[in-house]
Amino acid sequence: MSGNFVDLRAMVGRVLSLLGVLCAVVGILLVNGISIEFPGIMLAGLGYYFGMTAHDRVGQALGILAAALNVSSMGMSGLEYPQPWEHPLRWVTNLPWVTK
Repeated sequence: MSGNFVDLRAMVGRVLSLLGVLCAVVGILLVNGISIEFPGIMLAGLGYYFGMTAHDRVGQALGILAAALNVSSMGMSGLEYPQPWEHPLRWVTNLPWVTK
């Protein structure tokens, strides 16, 4: 093939890696929890694999970037602080046998 065309396997790897990056961005900005990061890590791994088998450095780099962003998104959701309007012992005061 000529230098202007990308192999189908490399293109699939790049698309999967970009979907992994998209999952990471959604996980960082919109979704609270880690439910979106697990598919993002799997997409990043598949994108890296397809990039590696096609000898595509861009696909490999995108896969590593997507995996790193998803892992950091999981870490950020674990470090989330309580909101100011939530009482730290709110779950204790809402129990039926606790008098206020």
